[in-house]
Amino acid sequence: MKNLIQISSILIILFITSCTPNETIEEIEVTEEITPKNVEIILTTTQPNFDEVVLSYYDFDDESWNYGPRQFVYDANGNPEPIIISLPDYKYKTIEGNAYRKNNWPSSLKVQIFIDDILVKEDEVFGTNLVYAQVFFDYTIEE
Repeated sequence: MKNLIQISSILIILFITSCTPNETIEEIEVTEEITPKNVEIILTTTQPNFDEVVLSYYDFDDESWNYGPRQFVYDANGNPEPIIISLPDYKYKTIEGNAYRKNNWPSSLKVQIFIDDILVKEDEVFGTNLVYAQVFFDYTIEE
């Protein structure tokens, strides 16, 4: 009986040590190197007087959505000035957002995305009596 207990103990010890890894496995984090870029999102309107849009875009630095109304400003001649969102040293691969006008004016709403002063996306929509003007500026930056 004593031999059986000793043999069982040895087998249990061998089993436990064989299941325990002898080597430490290092965790390697793979990150993709992205060259920072200067990004500008420019919204324009053809509405000749007061125009307001609801704008939302994702801020990857804050990991949150910026959301809210923005009013176009008009110069002394009544021409609308663009709404410009500047994202200097942008180090992410994706730009996400949209803007819409909460009325049925037939004026255009246009978005342009510039990366390092090069136009990479442009979209223009017109509102109708039935549809609000809405533009999306989802874009994946190519390296």
